[in-house]
Amino acid sequence: MRQANGRSRLSRVVNRWQLWSEDADERRAFADLATTLRLPATPVGPPNRWRQVARIDLGGRAYFLKRFARTQWKNRLAFATTAPRARDDAERERMVAAALRAAGLEAPRPVAAGRDGAASFLVLAALPGTSCRDLLAAGQADAVLTRTAARHCGRLLAAGFHLPDLSADHVFARRDGPVWRLAVLDLHNGRLAPPGPPSRRLARRVLRRFQRSVRPLPIGRSAALRFAVRLLRAAGLRAAERRAVLAALPPFATAARYERPGRSTLYATRNPRRGEREAALLQRVWPGHAGETVLDLPCGAGRLRPFLAARGHVVVQADGAMAMLREARTGAPGSGHLVQADALAMPFADGAVDGVVLFRFLHHLDGPARARAIAEACRVARRFVVVSFFHACSLHHLQRQLRRALGAPPTRFATTLGRLGSRFARHGFRRTAHAADWPFARDLWLAAFERAAGGAP
Repeated sequence: MRQANGRSRLSRVVNRWQLWSEDADERRAFADLATTLRLPATPVGPPNRWRQVARIDLGGRAYFLKRFARTQWKNRLAFATTAPRARDDAERERMVAAALRAAGLEAPRPVAAGRDGAASFLVLAALPGTSCRDLLAAGQADAVLTRTAARHCGRLLAAGFHLPDLSADHVFARRDGPVWRLAVLDLHNGRLAPPGPPSRRLARRVLRRFQRSVRPLPIGRSAALRFAVRLLRAAGLRAAERRAVLAALPPFATAARYERPGRSTLYATRNPRRGEREAALLQRVWPGHAGETVLDLPCGAGRLRPFLAARGHVVVQADGAMAMLREARTGAPGSGHLVQADALAMPFADGAVDGVVLFRFLHHLDGPARARAIAEACRVARRFVVVSFFHACSLHHLQRQLRRALGAPPTRFATTLGRLGSRFARHGFRRTAHAADWPFARDLWLAAFERAAGGAP
């Protein structure tokens, strides 16, 4: 947005611009869109083709300029049929923020808003405090904060503020003596409804968003469950409804499901024919050389160890579930290195191994978590990474999409070879081979990526 060519496109005749501040300095700084776009700004947040956010620092105060490239059709429909009625994303966010503030709740203060063609713009004063996610990551969040945040978010939903994007990233907290003061942001998907318990669907979405936002952090399943129950109770859901919402959520951690009694043993002995087919696919793409060290994460019950050992590799088996590591050791006593590890935060140095294999894992992860797992694998691997994934263009994926349209929660996530290649390219890797098990009918694909010449480490 700060580039000259981008600015020239954005600085056309403004269709609409309105100031919502009585502060003289703010009215001067944000007098119109062209003036606002000329202010020094620093992009913040992950890249998004629909939305860009930039931070503007003026006179010791901070502001955020949000640019929505255009309003998608589904948002236009929602904005026209639900309250508060709005013409675009910026106007919707401004109105939801204003409603929260009018109710005595903390939310970003709108300073200015406007539109230029299909794009809409919103200037917000920065919130005091720190996101709950950053407080958790820094070890600064205590039990009082988690209880307060759960109840605060639940009460928002019960009061009719339906904010589907609530997450640990979007709840800000600051200490006021012994009390935590909370605020919420990123409100353009919010809507206003009569007070009362939210729908199960909205409650599930909010909890899934919280789940994703803290997935890389060292938060236990029991702590996450307590947070979810408090939020649902504060939202006004009855006990039976709370149980139904919690039952429909995916496991808090993929590894957690295998810690249940008997699950790891069942996994270790299931479907040997499928294992043979998958080994044949792996052989078609495998780029490893004898003597190289390979990290298998998550290793499960050690299903890939015979394949790797037969090719002369030094094998490091890692998994988030201790039960699976026990199965791996039982199946191959003295099998070498066993490590309990999270694939989204690998406890290994940069370039610690020659290769990493992520097998039958990525399809458990949504987009942001999948990106983190790939980034970690590329960081740890000196030479190559091999992954399996579920392809979005397949009959199996279509069946899952139909079930999801009928209300089933998402439990598997698909991508494409192109999107996967783009993600690896960001870390200096290029695709060297791929193979599929009945391409476009079944959804399992494999791909090998090798570090490009001159890439770190």
